[in-house]
Amino acid sequence: MHFKEIEVKYDAKDIRLEDFKKVFPSNNLKVDRHLLVSSYDAYFTNKSGEFIRYRYTEDRGELTIKRKTNERSNTDRIEVNIPTDGDNLEAVTEFSKLLGYNHNFTIYKTCDIYWTGKVDLVYYVVYDTEFKELRRFIEIEALEELEWKDEAEAWEEITKYEKLLEPLGIKPQSRLRKSLFETFYK
Repeated sequence: MHFKEIEVKYDAKDIRLEDFKKVFPSNNLKVDRHLLVSSYDAYFTNKSGEFIRYRYTEDRGELTIKRKTNERSNTDRIEVNIPTDGDNLEAVTEFSKLLGYNHNFTIYKTCDIYWTGKVDLVYYVVYDTEFKELRRFIEIEALEELEWKDEAEAWEEITKYEKLLEPLGIKPQSRLRKSLFETFYK
């Protein structure tokens, strides 16, 4: 599933980070890797309403383009990421303008990420650029770099983790339909 993103997102306004973290030991989940990271996400839009995102910190960046494979869903998208060095916001902004994309909004995210073999589970808080908290989310994402037999296998794995997070109120019916871009678009 190279260049394919399969993920689900949930509102976490009533879920404490501490409770999310308790899911791992209580289910004997093996965590391959854990990372706490923060970054800016600058979004650029074109006249068609499509976007590109530039995620950056002082030492690294990533320019991302995403396209839905189904107009009615954000859970299955094409995603291509291009790594950059450090904060290149000025160059990315000019590059984007030449492609017909103009800056729309910027958010700041702090993410607590857990890789469990086939998926990553993320609890994150979104802030505005003045660090005022806007929203909290949980995501479950099938790892793009894995050789999945097919998309159904990836969805099966996501569903498995949804069931483990059910005590927190996570269930298929509570999946958010909007992407971050659609949530904060101006």
